[in-house]
Amino acid sequence: MNGSIVCGVDGSPDSQRALGIAVEYAQRLGARLIVANVAAVPDPVVPAYAYAPMGQPSTLRLSLAEGRTEADFEASEALLERIVAEAGVEGAELRTMLGIPAEQLAELADDVRAHLIVVGSRGRGAFKAAFLGSVSNSLIGIARCPVLVVPRGVVETAAAA
Repeated sequence: MNGSIVCGVDGSPDSQRALGIAVEYAQRLGARLIVANVAAVPDPVVPAYAYAPMGQPSTLRLSLAEGRTEADFEASEALLERIVAEAGVEGAELRTMLGIPAEQLAELADDVRAHLIVVGSRGRGAFKAAFLGSVSNSLIGIARCPVLVVPRGVVETAAAA
């Protein structure tokens, strides 16, 4: 195959099962495995006094946003390293990103010309997903390669079938 498989993980048991499936597919297909974690960074909550008068930059607001971004990035890196170590995954490329998870995973897949993106599903159901959002649903709509959504309860040996 000589392509890439991108696996998005967030530390949940569902994403750990997805990682197991991604590892199996990468091994069977001879593909490069890229394991990614995206720290979702919402707009920082900034107190009203942090805003500068119109036309003047607010250095306080910028410093709060930059500090939050660095902390999120470092936490994401640590999480990714822990997940891969616990799963015993060797030889995978690790990527840490900040932003909207579905968009960042789709962009990464484009950048590395991935043949497949693998993510887990938390199985929240359509009603909760509509309010809370769903990375897997969003990813299906924007990715330019196939997306494998590993549903809750799937065992890692599913790729062997």
